[in-house]
Amino acid sequence: MLDVTVCILSFNRAAYLREALASVLAQTKAPQDIAIFDNGSQGEVLEAVKGHLEKGVRWVGSEVTMSAIWNFKRAVADTKSKYVLVMHDDDRLCRDFLEKQIEFLEENHSVVAVACNGYLIDENGNRSGLTLRGNPAEAEAELYKCSAHVALKYAGDSCIPFSSVVYRTHSVRETDFREEFGKVCDAVFFCDMADRGTIAFQPKALYECRVHSGQDSSHFPSDLMDKLEQFLWTRRSDSAQDITTLHQLLIKQHTARRIRSIIRSLTETVSIRGFFSELQKCQNEMFSFSAALKLFFGVMRRPFR
Repeated sequence: MLDVTVCILSFNRAAYLREALASVLAQTKAPQDIAIFDNGSQGEVLEAVKGHLEKGVRWVGSEVTMSAIWNFKRAVADTKSKYVLVMHDDDRLCRDFLEKQIEFLEENHSVVAVACNGYLIDENGNRSGLTLRGNPAEAEAELYKCSAHVALKYAGDSCIPFSSVVYRTHSVRETDFREEFGKVCDAVFFCDMADRGTIAFQPKALYECRVHSGQDSSHFPSDLMDKLEQFLWTRRSDSAQDITTLHQLLIKQHTARRIRSIIRSLTETVSIRGFFSELQKCQNEMFSFSAALKLFFGVMRRPFR
């Protein structure tokens, strides 16, 4: 039995929760503790897993629905084991997930958390043939040793898959979620954690990430993305090249977003004031007219179909 607690964050997805729980129970090496942290779901969700509660799986409910961050925090606070996985109720673990992730942490004492690649599955649980980050199964693990290393992933339109992360419990407890960042708070959280210790990413796909219509990560408000970019801009590294690359990526990302906003203001029913408001935002230090021209000519060079 592995010294790890698996916490499943649950909210009104009974069928998916059953699959998530089944994948945890099918692990090649069992976790010390399995707990479902339900955030005020309807009664059918509890009924869907009631049979497993009689066999040692814990149910930690809530009479009211709170934020997802609140649910994450109480799961971490409840954990008594050395390691903790906080997974979403719509994802599934491959059978050797816990064995491989815990083995990595046991062999790499400077690593405070380890994420991994994942297979993409649809609403019915069928694999699409794609993974989150290609399929470099033989590649070495990526190590993010400071907040700038994490920022480089997000500035480069990538991320650390949140539902795949196994933490050293003491490390995740020492890192607070900044709720003011809303839907993008995971990027800030991992930056803060990387300043405490190394975060690793295993390129082998060890879990299944479900893509479905009920997800809340398909759109991020412009003002929230501005706030995240400003935060990432301030991240630090001992390498000057890291900072230069980070700022270049953020300028490119910000410029592309701003151009899309201007185009939308021209093509959709938007007031003149709204259009000029978008233009004024181009005075931000992250907007680059040279980057805008490169993006424009890059689009123009694409062959017409």
